[in-house]
Amino acid sequence: MGSHSLINEDYGESFQEHLLQQYKLFVDTSLDVTSKRLESNKFHLTLNSVVFGFTSYLTTLNEYLVIVLFCFVGILISAVWLKNIFAYRELNRAKFKVIHELENYLPACLFKCEEEHYLDKYHGLTSSEKFYPIIFMILYVVLIGLASVYGLEIL
Repeated sequence: MGSHSLINEDYGESFQEHLLQQYKLFVDTSLDVTSKRLESNKFHLTLNSVVFGFTSYLTTLNEYLVIVLFCFVGILISAVWLKNIFAYRELNRAKFKVIHELENYLPACLFKCEEEHYLDKYHGLTSSEKFYPIIFMILYVVLIGLASVYGLEIL
C-alpha cells in the first residue's frame, strides 16, 4: 500500500491531530477484531465439545448412522472454525498494514517494531490456534473409524 492512497497530503493544519485520533480509533478496531476472534474460538470450542461429547455418548447406543451424521456435523463445524481463524488472521494482517503505514507519520512505529521482535521468536497465534479445529476433525474421523471397526449396528 503506497502512502499516497492512505494520506491526504492537502489536509490542512489539523493533520497531525486528526491523524492521531484516526490512528487511535483504528488501533481500537484491531483490538475489537481480536476480541471477536477469541469469542469465535470459544463458541466453536464449546460447540465442538458438546457435539463430540454427545457423539461419543451415541457410541454406547450402537447407532452407527447417527454417529456418522453427528461426526460430519462436527467436521463441518470444525471446517467453519478453521475458515474463521484464517479470515480473522487476514483481517488482522490488513489492519496492521494500515497501522504500520500510519505510524510512518507518527513519532514512533511501535506496532511495527513490536511485530518485528515478535515474529523473530514466534509464528503468530494462527499457527497454534488452527490446530484445535484440526484436532477435532481428526477425533471425529477416528470416532467414525472406531464405530465402523467395532461393528455398530446400521439402522
